Amino acid sequence: MTTPAPTPAHRLRSWSGWLQHPVVHLASLAALASYFLAVSWRRWPDLIIDFGRELYIPWRLSEGAVLYREVDDFYGPLSQYLNAGLFRLFGPGLMVLALANLVVFSGIVVAIYALFRAAWGAMAAWVSTAVFVAIFGMSRLMESGNFNYITPYAHETTHGVLVLLALVAVLWRWSEAPGVVLTVLAGGLFGLALVLKPEIIFSGAALTTAAIIVSRRGIKHGGRLFLVWLVSAITPTALFALYFSRHLSFSTACAAASRAWLSVVATNRYVSDIVQMRYLGLDATGTHLKEHAVATIMTLGVFAIIAALGWLADRASARWLPIVGLIFALPVILLCSWSQTGDGWMQVGRCLLGLQLIYLAIQVTAAIRQRSEPFPARDERVRRLRLLLTILAVTLLARMALNGRIYQFGYYQAAIATVMLPAIALRELPEWVRAGRLGRTVIVGCTLALIIPGVVLVARLSVRFYRAVNYSIGEGRDQFYVETTKSYRLAPTFDSLVKALRGVPPGETLLVLPEGLMLNYLARVPSPLPHFFDYSVVTEDGREKSIVADLARTPPLWVVCVARKLDEYGIGYYGERSGAGYDILRWVVANYDQTGRTNGRPLNLTQDGAIIFRRKVPSPSAHD
Repeated sequence: MTTPAPTPAHRLRSWSGWLQHPVVHLASLAALASYFLAVSWRRWPDLIIDFGRELYIPWRLSEGAVLYREVDDFYGPLSQYLNAGLFRLFGPGLMVLALANLVVFSGIVVAIYALFRAAWGAMAAWVSTAVFVAIFGMSRLMESGNFNYITPYAHETTHGVLVLLALVAVLWRWSEAPGVVLTVLAGGLFGLALVLKPEIIFSGAALTTAAIIVSRRGIKHGGRLFLVWLVSAITPTALFALYFSRHLSFSTACAAASRAWLSVVATNRYVSDIVQMRYLGLDATGTHLKEHAVATIMTLGVFAIIAALGWLADRASARWLPIVGLIFALPVILLCSWSQTGDGWMQVGRCLLGLQLIYLAIQVTAAIRQRSEPFPARDERVRRLRLLLTILAVTLLARMALNGRIYQFGYYQAAIATVMLPAIALRELPEWVRAGRLGRTVIVGCTLALIIPGVVLVARLSVRFYRAVNYSIGEGRDQFYVETTKSYRLAPTFDSLVKALRGVPPGETLLVLPEGLMLNYLARVPSPLPHFFDYSVVTEDGREKSIVADLARTPPLWVVCVARKLDEYGIGYYGERSGAGYDILRWVVANYDQTGRTNGRPLNLTQDGAIIFRRKVPSPSAHD
């Protein structure tokens, strides 16, 4: 019997099914990630700011130092000890962390794709995850590096995103059928959040509360399950407290294990900082609120126009009319989107919180309706997942409530909210206007015409930054590249500093002012102070004098002063007053000899360089 040849309709369905296959999607996403990995290879970190700490702390911990005693950190202990474990297994190295972080990033990509596919379907998941990879994965959207998933400014952010996505997956299933195993997993994941970072804890708590509220079935044996959850949740903190108790007093050990949330609850040193207020947008509340409102209304208007085009397409009297309209509409949308430029698209973060709050209200309304008008089981299940993902997006955005941005901290705080927009537009927008096949095609086409140029333009901006990053620093697994223009004129002298400092005798220390643990790490010379910078909240309100006292007790052999712009902290130049380095520098000048100077005055904002000091040798007559 001869098998009939497939008809065009059959071929179309075959191609459609093939294009929606998860293997095809994940393979294409891997190819996209590989491209950005190649473009950015070893160009991820900043030379002076933040990432030196992310290398220095695990290196010191792997050598036997104790976190919060010999080295300090703002956040919980999990990420630093995890990275210290990697250094113990494989030896210290920037690329050791980079490869480990690539594994974490891959897990995040797969989790986003899987959750979005379940919530919004294959097409939406594919597009949204591609947006995540292209904009947030390895991009460099500012002069400063570290705001990516390969060399994050704080590993608690990337580890936290993975934990939260796993928590969403577990709570989604738990809300349908609460059980002991899922309760243990949910409690354990929340417990990991408790030893990471405050905003991760906040999101985890909100997700857990929401899952309990929207649970489809009554929770049987609720008391027992709560006890199981509680034990699982406190286990990571208890284990760290047990570890710290071997080196610290019991109360100090408990405080150290709880640092992730105590740093916010027990002190206002960090949350009241002027820079933190700027990050939140509370430095100019009225202005930022207006900007966000305008951006939200404009974005709603754009999507309303797209929805109207889809609605009209199904109701046109002539079938050819919507096709002709689409042919004209797509170039117009493409042109408008492309004309925004990469810098214009960088401001898209301003609309995120407003849109997400509106969408959250829609989801909450649907959940309330469901109690009186039950949806089909599958629809109810999807709505619960969408609600959990929306809560995740909104709670992560809370950290930049009135200063929404996809750059800087937006790589993790705004990522979920951003990639939800194409998913909602591609899947739900047609449903909201009851679009037929033609209307759906119009909406999908217009949405892609709007989004793709924006992603390309932002990605091109990132590539432009990376092209300026071409000066090699470090060797072997510690090699990376930095730019030599603008604020990085220090780069050409950095390697010579590292080589000179590697001859420091064992037991001696190096202090880099006002910040620069990358130099300590590359030279493998520890700092005499536990904190990783010496300005702002560390030195203000009289704390600088205690730092000078600590230095007098354990003076480093070398002090290196490097240029660091601190105007965002209200410091014109380092050393201008007490609380801004004056007392420290006065002590250094009195007790150290200047041995080298490079590239101008390091305390001058217009010139970058370094000044090197060596501890004075006591005069023989002093011992007579």
